[in-house]
Amino acid sequence: MEITGDEIRRRMIDHESLDPGGLRITGAKITGQLDLSDVVAKKPLVLRDCTTEQPVLLSRAQFTLLDLAGLDAPGVEARGLAVDHHLRLSGARLSAKESVDALHMRIGGSVYLDEGFHAAGSVTLSGSRVSGVLMCGGGRFEAGLTLVDMQIGDGIFLNAGCDVSGGGRHAAVRMRGTRVDGQVVAREGRFSSGVALDLRHVRVGKDLLMPFAGIDGDVQLEGLVYEGLPRDATVDEWMELLSTRTLRYSAQPWAQLAAAHQAAGHEQDVRRIRVAQQRDLRRRGQLSRWGRAWHVVRGVTVGHGYRPGLALVWLAGVLAVSIGVVLVSGAVRCSTVEQVGYALNVATPLVKVDAARCTVDAGSAAGRTVLASTWLLQVLAWAFATLFVAGFTGLVRRNA
Repeated sequence: MEITGDEIRRRMIDHESLDPGGLRITGAKITGQLDLSDVVAKKPLVLRDCTTEQPVLLSRAQFTLLDLAGLDAPGVEARGLAVDHHLRLSGARLSAKESVDALHMRIGGSVYLDEGFHAAGSVTLSGSRVSGVLMCGGGRFEAGLTLVDMQIGDGIFLNAGCDVSGGGRHAAVRMRGTRVDGQVVAREGRFSSGVALDLRHVRVGKDLLMPFAGIDGDVQLEGLVYEGLPRDATVDEWMELLSTRTLRYSAQPWAQLAAAHQAAGHEQDVRRIRVAQQRDLRRRGQLSRWGRAWHVVRGVTVGHGYRPGLALVWLAGVLAVSIGVVLVSGAVRCSTVEQVGYALNVATPLVKVDAARCTVDAGSAAGRTVLASTWLLQVLAWAFATLFVAGFTGLVRRNA
């Protein structure tokens, strides 16, 4: 069966004469260009398994339903397209460099780019509003999928064999600034490029289901916000991703992950996330030389405030060294028990015992060594005690 593009346009312009089911054509070869730009037809248009040698033009057109499932064409241009219900391109095969150019669409139902959909060129839906779902399961996108600044009602499904590659200088899947009221599901999807996923400033109203096995490339997550715990990846996998597969250090993705686990009551995981974040900051963050040195000291002594017990370990080490110096030197004259008490007196800010009978031979080299070392050890002991108190009280405030 053959039908001209002009005939389809004429019938849709004269839509009032159509059956309430609209115009339905299956398996036809469309000759000439199918140009429905600016056509306002309050009836469904169903062109299933049709072929055409020229791009399909739909910009600023209006339909109650548009079904182009199985379309074989160079591409679809649909800027400003409005559809009351669904836009279906399931199983479509599009070969042009710009396979789908559909900015600023308004779709009252869902958009289907699934079930064998194949685009050899770029697919762009940026700025569009979709009340239902964007379904890409089983779709193949060879030159990237651009979903920038979209508004999606029920969810985005990049699952069940969705394969996105390319993207040029951009990510394979580019979703920057998109708001999704429902879920984002990437189970069994594959995304490959230098940057596989760009989720900057994406807001997910419900679950984020994103296993990392299908992500072949880096990710951009600055500003990504989601509800609840991210699913399909462990805490360790998330920490590895944020540490090694993001382009640069950013505090927000770490804070979002920690906040999600904090809300779930996973205190141990929160501490692990925060410590891993500080390691990432030290490795890739914009720290000065002195800032980096102080960062190392805080990490070693109190785990950046999340492991204050480390300061007590260091304090115990200082006390042990003080006792060893006093006992080995032979310059402190009193019993062994009193020598231990003397060492504790001079080194610890917390414990005072009676060691009044002890005297130090300050005239000897050993005695001078004892005096100098105990002064240094006392400074260190005070420092570690202060770090413990500061780290502990800070941790209490964070958990309050």
